[in-house]
Amino acid sequence: MKRFRILMVMGLVLVLSGCGGNVLLPMMGEPLDVETARSERSAVQSLQDSLLVSDLVFAPSDDSGQRIRGHTSCGRTTCLSNVLGQAYLRVRLSTRTDAESSGFFAGEPIISALERYRGVSLGAFFRTDTLRTEYVEVDTDMLSYEGWMQYSMFGAELNTITHGIINYGDYQQVITGERYGLAHSSGMATDTNPVDGSATWTGVVIGGRISQSASVGIGVRGHATLAYDFMNENIDVFLTNIQNSRPEVDGRQIYPNMTWQNLPVRDGRFGADFDDPTLEGRFYGPNHEEVGGIFERNQIIGAFGAKR
Repeated sequence: MKRFRILMVMGLVLVLSGCGGNVLLPMMGEPLDVETARSERSAVQSLQDSLLVSDLVFAPSDDSGQRIRGHTSCGRTTCLSNVLGQAYLRVRLSTRTDAESSGFFAGEPIISALERYRGVSLGAFFRTDTLRTEYVEVDTDMLSYEGWMQYSMFGAELNTITHGIINYGDYQQVITGERYGLAHSSGMATDTNPVDGSATWTGVVIGGRISQSASVGIGVRGHATLAYDFMNENIDVFLTNIQNSRPEVDGRQIYPNMTWQNLPVRDGRFGADFDDPTLEGRFYGPNHEEVGGIFERNQIIGAFGAKR
């Protein structure tokens, strides 16, 4: 099936606006006000120098059940996803000013929930983006679950193209209804391994279902615990207590725990090189205060962040 050539550029910045819309995350922790959230995110954004973005995973757009994957490669601050060998999405770190002036984030998102849970600030956001060029008309509904700490932030996006037309000369392709998920992690990377202090980091995992039978848009959340072995320089990752974010809408469902053990840590980084199951993470902060990363397993794509 022929796919489209489209390259969209986005910065990993959300401009916080007033509260509204449907609640996407049940409040489980302490309430977080908008101004505090804006200040916290601005501080983290000013420190970021490292970016991770997952592969893009598309939900089947027809009865064939065909799974399309957009393979992503990352440099230090920019990641490029290719779909069927063609450039599809470029994600880059940017300042808030960059994002506001880029035109890509023309509409401010609706904040559906803000809270602080297990030491991590969390938010659920919904926004629509519009891209218009000589060749492209694309409108996208973007549902994102975000978490941030002092030195890093992480999140998962569940996107639906509500209107899409690509023109190739005399050929026109309609891409309305395409749905895909992605996850990201960014922050002040240490580029070194921890050398002392406590060996456990605790926090939150957030993400979304990307199963063949479920529409992209069902969010999940749970607990993240990471245990570092100083002697062997490896790490265990435990993602537990994972359940639907909106049980009142999507039904209450608990998902299997996910575990990765004895992952080697080199230069403050660890991961499975996007094999299946996949996970990649980094330590953040001048003294390895935080750790975060992205993963895909059990038909869930998501991200995690934790503090020691």
